[in-house]
Amino acid sequence: MPDATSLTALAVIGVGIAATLLLSRPVASPHRTLAPDVGIGTVRRITDVITMEVESVTGGTFTGLLRDDSVVEALRPGTVLMVAFDPLAREHLSLADDMLAVRAVFDRMLVDKGLLTGAQLDLIRHGIRSRGVVTGMQTTGEAREDHREVELDVMISRPDGGQFAVQEIALIPASSMAKVLPGSVIDTYYRPGDESEIAVSVPPS
Repeated sequence: MPDATSLTALAVIGVGIAATLLLSRPVASPHRTLAPDVGIGTVRRITDVITMEVESVTGGTFTGLLRDDSVVEALRPGTVLMVAFDPLAREHLSLADDMLAVRAVFDRMLVDKGLLTGAQLDLIRHGIRSRGVVTGMQTTGEAREDHREVELDVMISRPDGGQFAVQEIALIPASSMAKVLPGSVIDTYYRPGDESEIAVSVPPS
């Protein structure tokens, strides 16, 4: 059974990086008649079913129901995860079960919304993952969706030893601004041999 950490790791900006953690127990919708669509689901209420607010990657939001006893104990209101649904019966949700398709759609949505650039996404998918310590943070006053634009000064540890400093402008979930205060440790990505550009990943709180 997935645990709470695995499920909450699907949060948006972050780039859907941990989407694979939820894909071991797919549940097929009994009402599916067309190729399934996918969306970002936020848990709103848990009773005998899981009520979720879903933002479809093709546009629009709606309320749907997820029936899956294998994950219900690990979910909490506010948990974000990828879900699939039949476009003709979208109130019936299931966990997305095509890992590559889900990641591709999620990536496209992040870029289309302007939450990540194509270059940042490429670093996250193909670069070296490391840890960075925030040494400075300043908001720019810009915002997009529920994210705030910040200018970060980050000291990044190289996996083979040593550190390097870099400045990066990133969109951070409004709920996670405390995670990028000076002294915070965040996930960072860069290419070996090129320390001039990085990408950061900070999930919603």
